Amino acid sequence: MKRVSIPPLYQHYFTDKSDERRMLFSIIEERYHPRKGLYPGSFVHITPSFFIQDMTYIDADRRISKFFTDQNVQKYIDENKTYRENALVHWFQADYESELPIEEESFDVLFSLYAGFISQSCKKYLKENGILVCNNSHGDASIAYLDYEYIFAGVIKRQGEKFTIIDSKLDEYFIKKDGRPIDKKKVLNRMKGENFSRKGYAYIFRYCSKPVSSSLAGSNQVN
Repeated sequence: MKRVSIPPLYQHYFTDKSDERRMLFSIIEERYHPRKGLYPGSFVHITPSFFIQDMTYIDADRRISKFFTDQNVQKYIDENKTYRENALVHWFQADYESELPIEEESFDVLFSLYAGFISQSCKKYLKENGILVCNNSHGDASIAYLDYEYIFAGVIKRQGEKFTIIDSKLDEYFIKKDGRPIDKKKVLNRMKGENFSRKGYAYIFRYCSKPVSSSLAGSNQVN
C-alpha cells in the first residue's frame, strides 16, 4: 500500500528540521492520558494528533486554512496515529486571544510552545486538574509559575529528539541566577523568560481553578 506523502508545510518546518517532537507528545500521552488537547499558536505542527485523539489547533497564520482543508493532512494523521479511534482534528485560523467557539473547561491538556502567554489567555479552556505544557521562550512558563491557579508538576528535558519528564527536585527550578524573585512586569513587557540557574525544554503545570496556597504554587510569587 502506498504511503501518504508528508504535507509540504509540515515537512518543511518540522520533518526536515528534525523537529517533529514525536517523543514529547508520546510521553505526555503515556503519563497523563489526555483525550482532548488544545494547541494555540500551533501553526501546522500536527504531531500531537499522532498521540492524542481529539486535537484543536489555533493559529493566526493564513496558511493554515489551506493546510487543514487538504484531505492529505487528515490521511497523514490517520497513517501516523498510535490509537485505534478515529483522529478528530479541529482548527481555527484566528488569534487565540479572540472569542472562539470553543467550550470552556473541556480540554485535558493545553500546549504553550513559542507563542506568547497562552497560560493566561487560554486557561479557561482547561478542565480542572488539566495539564499545561509550556516552555519559557516568551516567558509563559515564568508567568504560569507565578499563577496561583497552576501547580508546578514537572520538567521536560530534551536531548535531540529524546524527551524525558522529571518530577523530582522541582524546588531547584525557577530560581534566578541573581537570586532575585521573578519580575512579572518585566517578563510581560519583554515577552522573554527570566535567566534561571536550572532549565528545562518545557514545564508541566496542573490547573486548579480554586487558588491554592503559596506553599503549593510557585515560591517566587510577587505582586
